[in-house]
Parts: sequence; C-alpha cells; structure tokens
Amino acid sequence: MKTILIGPGSIGGTTATLIKKAGYDITVVTIDQQTADQISNVGYKLTGALGEHLVKIPAIAGIDKVTEKYDICIISTKVFSMPKLAELMLPHLKDDSIVMCMQNGIVVDRLAAVVGKNRTVGCMIGFGATAKSLTEVNVTSGGEFYIGMADGSRNEKLEYLQKMLSSVLPTKIEDDIVARLFSKLIINSCINSCCGMAGQTLGTLLADRTARDLFLAIALEATHLSKAMGLKVPPYNGILDYNLLLVSKAAAWKAIMRGAFWGIGKLKYSDVKPSLLQALERGEKTEIDIFNGYISEKAKEYGIETPVNDLVVKLIREIEEDKRPMGIDNIYEFKSLLYK
Repeated sequence: MKTILIGPGSIGGTTATLIKKAGYDITVVTIDQQTADQISNVGYKLTGALGEHLVKIPAIAGIDKVTEKYDICIISTKVFSMPKLAELMLPHLKDDSIVMCMQNGIVVDRLAAVVGKNRTVGCMIGFGATAKSLTEVNVTSGGEFYIGMADGSRNEKLEYLQKMLSSVLPTKIEDDIVARLFSKLIINSCINSCCGMAGQTLGTLLADRTARDLFLAIALEATHLSKAMGLKVPPYNGILDYNLLLVSKAAAWKAIMRGAFWGIGKLKYSDVKPSLLQALERGEKTEIDIFNGYISEKAKEYGIETPVNDLVVKLIREIEEDKRPMGIDNIYEFKSLLYK
C-alpha cells in the first residue's frame, strides 16, 4: 500500500525513516525543495534511543506537487495546520483511504470534519524526540503507539498501518482511541503547561512540592471530565491510574499519585523539554488549546468547573504575549486554589 507522510519533523521524521528502512513504500512531504532534495538524496538521520540510522526517503516539496493517490496518509504537523493539509490531500486519497493525525492532544474530531469519521485514525504517540535540524532527529525515549479508527471500526488498511508502525515501535489497535488519547492528554496537560510556566525541565520542576500538587489538581479536573464524557480512561504507561484521584481525598491516595508523577517524570522524562516549553523559548504560539485548553472548553459543555486548568491557559497565553515571564513564581500562583 502506498503511504504518504506530511511533516517529517521530530516525530514524523523518526516514523518515516524507520518505516522506509523496513522496506515499506512511503513518501514524505516537506516544506521546501532543498529539504526534499536532502532527504531524497542524502537521507534522514536518526540518533538516540532507537539507534543510529541514515535513510533516503522519496520526498516532495509541498502538497501542490503531489500527483498520485495514496492508501494511507499520515499528517504529523502542528495541530493548527493539520485540517487544512488534510483538505489539500483529499484529491490524492482513494475512497477507502485512511488518514492518521499524529499530534498530541485529542484532535480526531478536527480531522474527521474534513475526511470523514470512517476514514480518520487517531494515534497516541509514546516516544520522545527532538529535531536537531530539518533532516536530523535525536530520539530521547522509546515507547509505543496506540492507533484506532475514530468510529471504533477495524479494516484491512488499519491493520496494515499497525504492521507498518510496528517497524518503528510496538503498536496496538485500540477500539476506543479517544479514551486512550485522553490518558495521555492528562499527563501532557500536566507536563507541558507546568514546565512551560516554570521554564524548567520536568525533572527539575518535580522537585517542588507545589508543582507536584499542581499536577494532581490538573489531573483531578481532567478525570472528572472524562467520567462525565463516559470515557474509560486506562492508566497511563501502566502506572498512572487517574481513577485513584476519585476514590478518596485521603492523603494516602494523593501520596501514591504524587509518587507516580514523580517516578514517570524522573525515570522517563527527567531532562526532556516538552514541546510547549520549546515553543515558548522560540517565541512561538503554543498548543495549549489542545492540552489544558481542551479540558477547559470541553468541561463547559458538561457543566464542570475547571478553575485550575482555566488559570493554566490564562498564564500560558500571557507568556505567549510577553505579558508574563516564565519562572517558578507562576507555579506558586496556584497556591490559593491548591490549598484552600
């Protein structure tokens, strides 16, 4: 089956490189001709947790230069541009083609609005990577993929996609992909926003008790929302069971969850700068809308109050607009909400 991947950045580039190395038919769409020539003629380079690789991949500079039809399309760009890119790809899809959104957060609805729910695939990305250049990536941590159709169905192309992605990382098909994505949304909403507000890596930030309590508060509001939505959210990484936050307000349960956050942060993501922090350091607009912003907006639909996530969104936007500096003092602004 013919596959096309749009946006070979840190996640997309890693994925395309290892898919191509495994012998699959994949083409990438890049932002300019020079980058396309580099990837096609010299190769895309990976270092880090998944080994060292230099793989040549057929590359096209822009969707306007795509001439063929594809069975599978993977869009691995910033969420802002994903729907428009999906629309541009419509003439190059077959009637039964599937399209996978490869972004953080829950964005399957945005893609389904363009290509149809029956063709939309969600993906939970379980590894970390940092772009060193437009054609070189350092993979910072391994992990797994979970994929699933937005409508909960299964088909031949989805199974082929699973096989193809398994050449990158272990890949499982999830019947309720939104519930699986929500599990990662919660941890992402903690890690990205808190590190962004504080301007610190996760390992450094989690040494602060107030930061750990802020993680709990963000997760608690999100877990209440998931219950209202009727989602059965699985534990993240097999460790972080958000449902414990709802079992009791006893100190023992909070200590367990606080320790789980600390363990995941220290062992897996200690020195990683999450994407939102990187965007703030570059002076770019962040994806806060698909993290805490999603929780805040979705909660309004269900009549749930989310004061902690609301304040997170407010502070991050102030940092984006240069109205507030990054720093640990931003974390302490939540004390009145955390310890009332």
